[in-house]
Amino acid sequence: MIKRLFLSLLSFLVLSPLQAELPPSRFVQNLEAGKKQTLVVYGTSLSAVGAWVDQLRSVLDQQFPGLVTVINGAQGGANSDWGRENLDNKVLAHHPDTVLIEFSVNDAVDKRKTSVEHARQNLENMIGRVLDAKPETEIILMVMNPPVGHCATERPNLAAFNQMYRDVAKQRGFQLIDHFPEWEKLLKTNPALFLQCMPDTIHPMREGSLNVSAPLVIRSLGLAPGEPAASRDAPMERYLFWGLMDKDKNGRVTVEEFDAYWSGQFKNTDTDRNGSLNESEIHSRELFALFDGNHDAQVDLDEYLPKFRSTFERHADAATQTINRKP
Repeated sequence: MIKRLFLSLLSFLVLSPLQAELPPSRFVQNLEAGKKQTLVVYGTSLSAVGAWVDQLRSVLDQQFPGLVTVINGAQGGANSDWGRENLDNKVLAHHPDTVLIEFSVNDAVDKRKTSVEHARQNLENMIGRVLDAKPETEIILMVMNPPVGHCATERPNLAAFNQMYRDVAKQRGFQLIDHFPEWEKLLKTNPALFLQCMPDTIHPMREGSLNVSAPLVIRSLGLAPGEPAASRDAPMERYLFWGLMDKDKNGRVTVEEFDAYWSGQFKNTDTDRNGSLNESEIHSRELFALFDGNHDAQVDLDEYLPKFRSTFERHADAATQTINRKP
């Protein structure tokens, strides 16, 4: 009872009025009743390499040791077609008590030619099958963080796909965890921190999960804040450094390899191929102002690259000036 009162007061103080009225998730209520629970996260790379998943697991283990199994069934590059096709083995096989679902960010990729209606049919299909298999399953929908740069260019109708998730959640009476406003607020108020937390324009690093994503999910489920930083897992860093930057696969990322990756990102963002970036290509007035150091209304490569060096400096070995793969 005391714990519940504390959480209610905390919610009242830190959440919006609408959020403050929400009770703890059924998932957390069951845990508080001593019932073992299985949680499956199902979605895109924003969950597959999202450090927030293990940070959530860490907080759950702190507060309900031995009671929770967290399964990350997400897949990089996946959209709801993949989600529909793989639901049996990725979700239903685990007999989950709660499922978190997010696919809107990849359904919105323009080259996939997925309509909002088709994405909704896929989502409704997944929901129906989960509930058919186990009617008491709690389904929570998620809208993820906003992309910027070329990742936003690739998703011109993202707002409609995200709104569809909000609409389905409302119509079905499901909880919605909406990451978008929290990240958008960070982008507008502190673009330098936003870039530090999500330098590749779409995937939050461990720091981004600790600053925004994990606290939001933890709070939304009705958990006490806990210590998500106890999780040292950094899946996006592994993917970025060793999957994308370490071209010779020698376990070391040099500053030349680091800069080469961001030079490629610059070219991807430069959609009109004129050798500089404008505000519409970056998709954020605040980020554009951060990059445009000489205030000439365009961003060239020499202005762009230095903004990412802090990421290199935070991860590089001071003696070798390389980012080294840990054993």
